[in-house]
Amino acid sequence: MPAQADAVLAAHQAQLQQQKAQNDAIHLQVKTQGEIELAKIKAALDAKMTVLEIHLKATIEAGKVQRSYPPGARRARDGHHYLPDANRPGKYLLVVHHG
Repeated sequence: MPAQADAVLAAHQAQLQQQKAQNDAIHLQVKTQGEIELAKIKAALDAKMTVLEIHLKATIEAGKVQRSYPPGARRARDGHHYLPDANRPGKYLLVVHHG
């Protein structure tokens, strides 16, 4: 009987080790899949952040660009710039920028 009990115990231990190995493999697979998904999300967010940073820098730089108005141009209350019209005293010409 003791030999039979030892065989049953050994078979049971082998079954437990096999189950543990299967559980470990499933755990590793789930963990790896999660890490892959997390890496995809992080890469997408990093790409979006890069685009936003580039856009922000471009916007800041565009705000720094000063329009060069001709000498003598004055800014009126309407926000436009005007030059005195040399051919018509007392009259002004609107300065138009073409971008």
